[in-house]
Amino acid sequence: MSSPQYPTLFDRHNPDPAPPAHAVVPIERVRLSAQCRAILDRLQRGPASNHELVTIALKYTGRLSDLRAAGYTVTVQSRDYVTGRVVYQLTP
Repeated sequence: MSSPQYPTLFDRHNPDPAPPAHAVVPIERVRLSAQCRAILDRLQRGPASNHELVTIALKYTGRLSDLRAAGYTVTVQSRDYVTGRVVYQLTP
């Protein structure tokens, strides 16, 4: 009967070899919240104003930041400083 193998000081300084080069580690896909998904769906149909997006999420700017962090490119198409109207678009 063999005794269980316990890690030794040698094992600590010589970890297991790296996985082979052909081994692909899957990239974890970012999960979007329901509000992010709703804003993304709206932007995929075309440009949307801040007045439209606020009906989906009161803090729509935070959700736009979440979409940008997830890899989507959301840009400002136009901005009217007098009325405060901003139009956002999703670009490829």
